[in-house]
Amino acid sequence: MNGIVFEGTVVDGDHLGRTIGFPTANLQTAKDMEIPAGVFACRVVLPSGTVCQAMMNVGYRPTVNLGKDLRVEVHLLGFDGDLYGQTLRVEIVDFVRGEQKFDGIEALRAQLCRDRLAVQKRLEMKNHTSKKA
Repeated sequence: MNGIVFEGTVVDGDHLGRTIGFPTANLQTAKDMEIPAGVFACRVVLPSGTVCQAMMNVGYRPTVNLGKDLRVEVHLLGFDGDLYGQTLRVEIVDFVRGEQKFDGIEALRAQLCRDRLAVQKRLEMKNHTSKKA
């Protein structure tokens, strides 16, 4: 799973992420992309060439039940800007956890906070080990 690289175009979503402190870029990707549902630590390259650390969710979003379509959503850590219509390049660095259903939005938000910390640690470890090589 690690090292998979793909591209996706940012499309409009439900805007739920921003209301709970985790705005996401919803990516339209190739239909044949085979990534299991779950949360991943990633690096995202913006069209400008800027590389961002990111937390990605691939799944059906069972907690919010807003649809049956598989979604690919990327939360860029520390990024604030408009990416609609732009193509992002995503590199998966590590798998964090599988998809889960939570008892509500607050439980989901709390888990996303824990996920963000896990993602930051994994990306930091990956950067540290790649600098040694």
